[in-house]
Amino acid sequence: MIPHGRGTDRTTNFHAHHAPVGALATYTCGKHHHDTGAGHESGQAPPHGLFAGYRDGTGADAILNLFPFFPVKPDDLARYIGSAESAATAQAGAIPRRLFDDRELRREVGWCSERWLAGDAELAIFTPLNELPDPACAPAAAQRDAFIPATTLRFTVSNPGTRAREMLFAATYHPGWRMLNGINGLANRRGYGFATDQAEAQRFTAFSPEWEYTRAHGGAAFGGVAGFRLVVPPGQTRTMTIAVGWWHEGIVTFGKRMAYWYTRLFGSIEDVLGHALARADAVVAACAARDAELMAAKLDDEQRFLIAHSTRGYFASTQLLDDGGTPRWIVNEGEYLTLNTLDLTVDMAFFEARFQPWALRNVLDQFAAEYRYSSRVYDPAEPARLLPGGVAFTHDMGGNNTFSPDGHSVYETAGIDRGCFSYMSCEELTNWILSAGIYWRQARDAAFLAHHAALLVACQSSLLNRDHPDAAKRRGYMQCEDERCAGGGEITTYDSLDHSLGQARANGYLAGKMWACHLVLAELFAASGRDDLLPAGREAAARCAAAITASADAATGIMPSILTDPASAPIIPVIEALAYPAWMGLRKAVSPAGPYGAMVTALRRHLLAVLKPGLCLYPDGGWKLSASADNSWASKIHLCQWVAERVLDVAVDPRSHRVHADWQRTGAASAGVSDQFRSGVCHASAYYPRIVTTILWLNQGR
Repeated sequence: MIPHGRGTDRTTNFHAHHAPVGALATYTCGKHHHDTGAGHESGQAPPHGLFAGYRDGTGADAILNLFPFFPVKPDDLARYIGSAESAATAQAGAIPRRLFDDRELRREVGWCSERWLAGDAELAIFTPLNELPDPACAPAAAQRDAFIPATTLRFTVSNPGTRAREMLFAATYHPGWRMLNGINGLANRRGYGFATDQAEAQRFTAFSPEWEYTRAHGGAAFGGVAGFRLVVPPGQTRTMTIAVGWWHEGIVTFGKRMAYWYTRLFGSIEDVLGHALARADAVVAACAARDAELMAAKLDDEQRFLIAHSTRGYFASTQLLDDGGTPRWIVNEGEYLTLNTLDLTVDMAFFEARFQPWALRNVLDQFAAEYRYSSRVYDPAEPARLLPGGVAFTHDMGGNNTFSPDGHSVYETAGIDRGCFSYMSCEELTNWILSAGIYWRQARDAAFLAHHAALLVACQSSLLNRDHPDAAKRRGYMQCEDERCAGGGEITTYDSLDHSLGQARANGYLAGKMWACHLVLAELFAASGRDDLLPAGREAAARCAAAITASADAATGIMPSILTDPASAPIIPVIEALAYPAWMGLRKAVSPAGPYGAMVTALRRHLLAVLKPGLCLYPDGGWKLSASADNSWASKIHLCQWVAERVLDVAVDPRSHRVHADWQRTGAASAGVSDQFRSGVCHASAYYPRIVTTILWLNQGR
């Protein structure tokens, strides 16, 4: 476990996700005095609180010791009674609070477990990471274990003294609680609930924990706070295992009508919580094993932290939906809640290939069936003349649980010239091809290749045409714009950066991905017996590599971001595309002695030249993706660091790992996990799933 807080120089004061698989739900916890708790279908921390601690003493000597996981604000009592003065009278004699501070707190972070310790209390949250079964064919029992919409907590309080002590676990949520039958728990009308295995725990609802202690009867009441109280006798220790869960029945999407898949597996919130409690010991043991796996990896603690933190961020954005009996896998784009953003899919593909390759195929099949289109292109030198283009894929499938019409995204807009919200036709074409290559390399799924045989051929044709339909005019990079831009210009995934990374036309980053696509397609065609398509791919790959290599300045080795503009700012992600053939085991393709050795050597020289303060390093050693833009994306940094070390043999300064970890802990302390940073401070892309590119650190290449 990676220690934070007491006895270390790492803060405990940051949010992390603790999310079930496929429920678009998370138990967000860790940021002091901040919104905390159960969130659902939301891209931000839930406006709730978690009260975990213990009451010492009785009467005038009583005090309530609490972890600081709730916002400090007035409760609802004054609103119901009519005035703050009347509320104060009603709470006369309420127990004072004492909050544990950062000097007392210790936080331990594992891949699947987090623990907070202070005073005589320990709070632990467990989020297992398993190879997920394919819901299209797995037995129901295996699916109930894998896709249960619940998270497991264990709360322990010791009483080493001789005086009375009572442990308290409570949460704020929307008013509307009810006591559950057949299980010691409470549920809210908005589909959230929690339960404990401790039959002796007294459950209650109230306006606040303090107000609960002013009432002689306890039990149910008005208010948004619900929880448990349990006596801890002197000299003893008590542990409450607590399951927190969600259960939302019925149609939850618009545009295409779907329910949550878990409603096929569980009949009620009671069913969810009961199964979670029954499996608690197995979950804790599985989490301990996965924690040990991470700690045994030959990485430093900051890399381990980033892997753990990003894994939880990924699952918080996942949805497994029931499309008329067919499972549909969705990964939402963090706070933006766009459905299956394809330029995130390609980065998350390394993670999904390891833990749930069926999910990657599910997304690829969805795009192929519903969210692709055929379009023409134009050469900007002759914008009025439309030329043959080919197949492309949309940026996403919709947003906020609302599916876009087939063939269209919710993001892309015509008429924007190389700015945010323009089309990403060439970018997304490369992303589908590369994701397909990663899936095939992991699964060796011949049926997938057969099913998409015609589409793969169309992808090669479109890729060539987006360089130029006239073979004599091809240069090895994207030259032609998609007609859907309607006079504008295409962009890359780096939509919020300047033209060094945002512009698609002649971009070195995108040229690299086109090169990688030709290599991937060659592998897929060879496996499909389509040797007739290999010569065109080899020629195109050589053309891309030559264009990238030729762009380097002879004196400095630095490559411009825009291959046709030597004055454009240098970027790190020009090396990014090496990840795909390297991960797929195409060693010759990424070797300095291989057929593209001149490009590989030039990229290494370029990277060494730009990894300097004032270019692509911040003063503290953090990586800066573009020399001309103070906007760096954590997911891409981690991917490029893997390429640097494992492909280009460029040593990464381990101090950068601490810098990037502190971006998450400090710069994005309230964001759960974030991708976009300006000078180390979260700028956008909070609650984000893409940062699981960190999984590459555990996959040292094939």
